Amino acid sequence: MIVRLLPMLMTLALYCPSSATAGDWSQEQIPKLPAGETPVQLFNGQDLDGWVGYIGKYYAVEDGMIVGRNSAENAPKSSTYLMTQKSFRNFRLILESRLVTSEMHSGISLWGKAIEKDEGPFTYQGHLVMYPSAYGYHDLFRRNNVRQDTLGIAQSVGKQHDWNRMEILAIGNRIRHVVNGRLVADWADPQPELCESGPIGLQLHSNKVAQEVQWRGLVLTENPVDQLVTAESYDAGLIVAGKPAESGVDEAALKQIDTRMQEFVAAKQISGAVTLVARRGRVVHLGAVGKADVASGRDVAVDTVFAIASMTKPITAASVMILQDEGQLKLDDPISKYIPAFKDTKVTGGKIPSREITIRDCLMHTNGLVSDQRNVGTLANTVELLAKSELAFEPGSKWQYGPGLSVAGRVVEIVSGKPFDQFLAERIFAPLEMNQTSFHPTAEQLQRLALLYQPTADKKDIERGNHWLYEVNAETSPNPSGGLYSTASDLVRFYQMILHGGDLNGKRILSHDAVQQMTSLQSGELETGFTPGNGWGLGFCLVRKPQGATDMLAPGAFGHGGAFGTQGWIDPQQEMIFVLLIARQNFAGGDASDLRADFQRLAVGAIRD
Repeated sequence: MIVRLLPMLMTLALYCPSSATAGDWSQEQIPKLPAGETPVQLFNGQDLDGWVGYIGKYYAVEDGMIVGRNSAENAPKSSTYLMTQKSFRNFRLILESRLVTSEMHSGISLWGKAIEKDEGPFTYQGHLVMYPSAYGYHDLFRRNNVRQDTLGIAQSVGKQHDWNRMEILAIGNRIRHVVNGRLVADWADPQPELCESGPIGLQLHSNKVAQEVQWRGLVLTENPVDQLVTAESYDAGLIVAGKPAESGVDEAALKQIDTRMQEFVAAKQISGAVTLVARRGRVVHLGAVGKADVASGRDVAVDTVFAIASMTKPITAASVMILQDEGQLKLDDPISKYIPAFKDTKVTGGKIPSREITIRDCLMHTNGLVSDQRNVGTLANTVELLAKSELAFEPGSKWQYGPGLSVAGRVVEIVSGKPFDQFLAERIFAPLEMNQTSFHPTAEQLQRLALLYQPTADKKDIERGNHWLYEVNAETSPNPSGGLYSTASDLVRFYQMILHGGDLNGKRILSHDAVQQMTSLQSGELETGFTPGNGWGLGFCLVRKPQGATDMLAPGAFGHGGAFGTQGWIDPQQEMIFVLLIARQNFAGGDASDLRADFQRLAVGAIRD
């Protein structure tokens, strides 16, 4: 008996199950496979050619499906497996499976071998991807449970007694498991020496009750491209207590981040800092050092609130893209369509511009508007005043940082019919559970606020600073360019949503296309800030050619800093998120600071796979 390894067309021609629908979904995924991946059918829909196990006793083919079944009288003493005769190392497996009877889990075994135990030779030692109950990974007869679905993510999307559509991507020492379109687990084995080539097995769990499990589809490719093809939701859950090694990061190396930040505190460069690193759906580092209030001695804590200033801008851009997704506006609409006063806006000297400012110009700083980005009364009044000002240059001809996002935020108010802060709260913060993020911190949150510090005249110490962004009261209007306060744990949820294509924990905020527009180059060859080698997307700065403070990031990384030295960056290639929260002014520019560079360098340096 051999596993049928045929090119795609031959495979499809031979696969003719008696049930017209059996395995259809798995077949439908074949066109989605990356170029160069050749699918093979592990199961031909007719017999168990290519498989070994207790065929006849526990496993059979019925109606184009593999069926594993036992009764209470003939239950296996140890879990038994139907295994491929061929071994596999790096592969993508697409299948459907359902647990018909009992509440026990089943699973797909890999990276191991058949062993003799109890009644026979078809017990498995190695890795097991468990479903549809007790989701997680098990290392059979070596380490027991190595990862559990502690957040209940898989449980929320899995179907206990119905068909579950699944993709398992096993590459190197990393396993990703997609269930019904959602990535429910992303795990790297911290002991890669235990990952070896082995057969794929279909588990019938040992128990003393009758059970039945069914499988169909079973499309496999070897040495696949490192990307998922069936996932519509890419978040596997932010697990603060996750083990860094499970995300391919060295825990000891990450501890150097706090050490380095403490050195900056001792050198009077900052009063304190919160740093966060996330990778592959886990927060692998969350540290706090120094003081939030030097005079009172109040320590910085992981939930300390910071004024994030211009880190507000990508969130504002996301609010615009929500309305674009809904068809309520277009990026190339002139601003005057929503704010008529901009119809008469002139370039310096009273010249009529060759074209009007568009929403896109506002999101990427090619609008020519100039101000200190401070609101003058209401947001509506602020934008009306901007419309009456003169542009520094022709729209689209130059990149210059300015108040364009404030204008974009006003458009959101007009189109949605809601105050800007209410729109953000309802459409972004609430669904993402960003409960500590707002334009108006509560009294309790103000007790956790990191105060602003600046260097003393002799540069030997730090002292309290002042800035209008800290002058928040009940009358302060929401500032789309820089008015938000937040925490590291809140911000990473927004960044993770962006990193995973607009979705977090099954809650879609933006379409994948909207995220793609925000995080891809929009500024062409225009020279942009704030560090060399950058470009601009929509609300985000992009790293085109890493250098200096960005040399540890991969091309295509994106993010934004704030006036007080805060930084939030996402590196899709390295699957990493970096959040640096500090509160200082009148030091060197935050985007090129040693703090940012050293923090990111240490985080990236901790990557092990």
